[in-house]
Amino acid sequence: MRMQDVMSKHAVSIAPETKIRAARETLRSGDVEHLVVAEKKHVVGVVAREDLARAKDDDRPITDVMTRNVVTIEPEATLRRAAGIMRGRAIGCLPVVDKGQLVGVVTTSDLLEALSKGEVHAGPPNGRVVLRKRGQRKRAVQI
Repeated sequence: MRMQDVMSKHAVSIAPETKIRAARETLRSGDVEHLVVAEKKHVVGVVAREDLARAKDDDRPITDVMTRNVVTIEPEATLRRAAGIMRGRAIGCLPVVDKGQLVGVVTTSDLLEALSKGEVHAGPPNGRVVLRKRGQRKRAVQI
């Protein structure tokens, strides 16, 4: 499965000059956990709900609390690659960028939902799982 199959195509983005107060309202109204800060469809940062919770002054621009060095991923990348990047860097979302343009966003929830739709392997017919067959156990000899 590829990012283009999993990503949210309607990434909620805001401009870098947006005030923290407006960003909080955008999070609430969009019912999302992350906002992509974009300038003319080019990703310049990401803001998580936790970043805004720590911000004290609502009149400051979002650039004061956003993560600047954003890791992005291409639409053709695999779920495995995205999961590896997100786990290795302890991040909750990856903006999906195609030819320098923001085309979507993938979150941890998106990856888990995609994985949960995978094939379910049936268990043994009687419902009991047998790890391996083995004979009687030998008792330890006491001296």
